[in-house]
Amino acid sequence: METPKSTMVLGRTLRIYFGVVLVIFAVLFLRLTWLQLIQTSFYQLKAVSNTMRWIPEKASRGEIVDRNGEVLVTNRPVFNISLNYLGLKDQDIDEVITKLVQIINDPEISYDSVKTLLKGKNRLYEPIVIKRDVSMELVTAIEERRREMPGVSVDVQPQRTYIYGSLAGHLLGYVHSIKEELDTPGFEDYSINDLVGKTGVEKYYETYLRGQKGFRQVEVTSHNQPVQEVRAISSVPGDKLVLTIDLKLQQAMENSFDEVLAKVQKTYPKAKAGGAVLLDVKTGKTLAMVSRPGLNPEDFNGKSLSQEQADYYFSNEPPALRNRAIQGNYVPGSTFKPVTGMAVLEAAQATPLDTVVCTGKYWFSPYIKCWTVHGRVNYYSAMARSCNVYFQEMGRRAGIAQIGKVGLEVGLGDRTGIDLPFESKGILPDLEWQKNEFGLRREKINQEINRNLEQLEKEYGPKIKAAADQQEKKRLENELKSKKRVWEQRRRERLELYTKWHDWDTFNTSIGQGFNQYTVIQLANYTATIASGGKRYKPSVVERIIDNVGIVVEEFDAEPILISTIDPTTFAETKKAMTAVTAPGGTAYSLFRNFPVNIKVAAKTGTAQPGRAGYIKNKDFDGVFIAFAPVDDPQIAFAGVIEHGYSGGGSIGLVAKAVFEEYFGINKQKQVKTRSTSSVSDGQSAPENPDTETSTETPVQTEDVSEETSPETPVEIPAEIPETIIPEQIPE
Repeated sequence: METPKSTMVLGRTLRIYFGVVLVIFAVLFLRLTWLQLIQTSFYQLKAVSNTMRWIPEKASRGEIVDRNGEVLVTNRPVFNISLNYLGLKDQDIDEVITKLVQIINDPEISYDSVKTLLKGKNRLYEPIVIKRDVSMELVTAIEERRREMPGVSVDVQPQRTYIYGSLAGHLLGYVHSIKEELDTPGFEDYSINDLVGKTGVEKYYETYLRGQKGFRQVEVTSHNQPVQEVRAISSVPGDKLVLTIDLKLQQAMENSFDEVLAKVQKTYPKAKAGGAVLLDVKTGKTLAMVSRPGLNPEDFNGKSLSQEQADYYFSNEPPALRNRAIQGNYVPGSTFKPVTGMAVLEAAQATPLDTVVCTGKYWFSPYIKCWTVHGRVNYYSAMARSCNVYFQEMGRRAGIAQIGKVGLEVGLGDRTGIDLPFESKGILPDLEWQKNEFGLRREKINQEINRNLEQLEKEYGPKIKAAADQQEKKRLENELKSKKRVWEQRRRERLELYTKWHDWDTFNTSIGQGFNQYTVIQLANYTATIASGGKRYKPSVVERIIDNVGIVVEEFDAEPILISTIDPTTFAETKKAMTAVTAPGGTAYSLFRNFPVNIKVAAKTGTAQPGRAGYIKNKDFDGVFIAFAPVDDPQIAFAGVIEHGYSGGGSIGLVAKAVFEEYFGINKQKQVKTRSTSSVSDGQSAPENPDTETSTETPVQTEDVSEETSPETPVEIPAEIPETIIPEQIPE
């Protein structure tokens, strides 16, 4: 029989138990109420999401067209094979990958490469593209075995296509898979499968070209098979770029460049690289640009390079990836001489008619040679025959400070600001450059010498302490002092030689050698600045940007950078001197001698000794050339380099000639004249109107020319300038 006390304990225990149960049920009821009433929309969305997929729709990149609307770059639909990791997680991933690799049957796509691709991605919620631009046969094979490969999808996406292959390849640039950009500001909304511009205008104008992605909401089964499309947000194509490039001029420049390289290589096999630029003098717009070896953007178009392609672009000599027109730093050779001429005229240390006697070498040490004995020359004849002695003397009179000042004003030694990535700065050895460069050299030399002195202390310190007697100690101390003196003497010699500006540095600079290094675009802009009489523009390659409905987003007008403080007369005299280069007796006369009289060309040839690896001293030279036309009203300016081309007039000058012929329609005039002559010979009457397209000028020659001029041919000086006859001329 239970006692009252035990009954009370039991009752209290039951009450506690029921209380706990009530609390639990209350909590469950409140939680259920919270889920059902408060968070209804959240869990409804989550439930729907289990059967819905948001599929991104790629936006077509904007087209790229030339200044006349000719399409250079567009898009085409392609099939891409992707792996959806979410669709694979509950399946046998290894089995799916193995089957997919077998079906694709591409030596570059293996089981290990796909596994590496999956492991290397930190956005596994996004599909991963395995292969782009696959054939319809491969698409069919995958669709037939889709049940065996859950997570594998075939999507239609727009892909870049370059209509003319490698034409303007470096300027256009290429697109490739996004990598390091994912962690860069501005790329937050890109996915791991996106292609982005890596070089050229594709990179520089990425934000305009990329467009805006669209999305499709699709209902899927538990096996990720699509059931129906619920809704879609259309993508917005990227903006169209209208370039300043003229397709016909670009083709003329590239075709000529390749032909000239092939010819030059017969004599100079190393001549495989170079670059050229044609600018509009009045706006700074780039009409044509070429770099060799060429680049074909299709090689990089979202796919891996073959070993052969990788060697071509990165390992072969010369490598092809770099745009030499804006990235190659070249010694200008004699194309720099107009700067020296303008510097001495501005310094009032000479007039155009002041003469110098060229004996074949400059009389100041270290006796830098000229090409030949020119005799008495003035500004015009020295420019025409490219006399080193004359311009070294003018450099001495002007001084390096004045040469540097003029060089900066015409755009040398600094980036032009062209709208392309990775432009090099070049080197103009003015006073500011000397201060910075020589300061770094002093620091480096002192650090090296100090390290050697410290090493001597470490080496001799223990020996001196361990010396057996005073005589041995004294001998070691004297030996240490002697070796220190040797290093200190080396310090003084090296500081004197490498950290100070010497007279011979000025002489070398004045003829375009020494420390001078410029890009082709700088040389072209400098030439255009002379042609315009001192107005320097910012070069550009894009004229305007148009959105997908035809509205102009942005238009780029001519952007003057500087109105030169150089006296207009100085520019005028220099233009006359450069015109003498293409007159009889000038180093470029053979190139333009058959141009119409109303299209006079001003130019300067150059043969540069770079002194770099791969060049044999006094044997290997770069051919450099600058020119503008017409002299009376300049419209275009050209600059170009052929590495190992030996002479400017005999190599890259031929490219300038071909481009000028295309621009001014000279070849067309020649063809019209030929047809007219043929008609008359057949008994038909000649045109009555003498102002028709029929040219009365001598047709432009097409055979090879060189810079050589006959020793008996006098230099033809422009009007109102006394003529100086030069006895002999050796190719520059």
